[in-house]
Amino acid sequence: MPQHPSLPAHSIAPAYTGRLFTAPVPALRMPDESMDPDAAYRFIHDELMLDGSSRLNLATFVTTWMDPEAGKLMAETFDKNMIDKDEYPATAAIEQRCVCMVADLFHADGLNDADPYSACGVSTIGSSEAVMLGGLAMKWRWRAKIGKDWKGRTPNLVMGSNVQVVWEKFCRYFDVEPRYLPMEEGRYVITPEQVVDAVDENTIGVVAILGTTYTGELEPVADICGALDKLAAGGGVDVPVHVDAASGGFVVPFLHPELKWDFRLPGWCRSTSAATSTG
Repeated sequence: MPQHPSLPAHSIAPAYTGRLFTAPVPALRMPDESMDPDAAYRFIHDELMLDGSSRLNLATFVTTWMDPEAGKLMAETFDKNMIDKDEYPATAAIEQRCVCMVADLFHADGLNDADPYSACGVSTIGSSEAVMLGGLAMKWRWRAKIGKDWKGRTPNLVMGSNVQVVWEKFCRYFDVEPRYLPMEEGRYVITPEQVVDAVDENTIGVVAILGTTYTGELEPVADICGALDKLAAGGGVDVPVHVDAASGGFVVPFLHPELKWDFRLPGWCRSTSAATSTG
């Protein structure tokens, strides 16, 4: 619908009555005067009604409900800058305890109930940031193994074409060649045979997904690790495996505790998991 000629360009003309709504509100610049908090809330609240309902969103595996007490705790800590650990030591201690809990859930070795720092890990804003950190860790590990000759080589990352788009972003941002393994009709996960054929001395790692974006299937992590261990034992390259468990990391340990996909596997490198995706 065309803008009414009496209204400035790029403004919002509210359909409210009242003294506070007698003039358009600029949409692309800071207003000249302040606005009543209730009015500002109503503007934004009503505009967000044009979004879809998150409770009806089955496509992005996002948690849409939690206990009221969890929401209350989040509201009480909105004003804390968690990275400032000296200022907020209690928050930092809770974070480290959560790292220990996840490490124990994934069967990490060497954990000590009396030492919260016996587990190594870090919290992130979400699984996308975690992927960036995990990918960089694999790249730096590869560089350390190659030595000074790394500057003349192009590192690559082996993964299925079914990976989440953040892996494409990682490769683009940090100069890594993505090696996508194709899917085929009736098979929507990667296979150990594909992985072994794709890796070489410049491969920084292999990505296996615990709950693929398209079908939710679990890729054969144990078989992939076994195939890579066999390759290394035979004189081939030694390549680590990163498990992208953003969808299944907090589901599989409870539904299928016997399934080995975590630290119980030799050659298993690290995992990223997202509580936001799985509750």
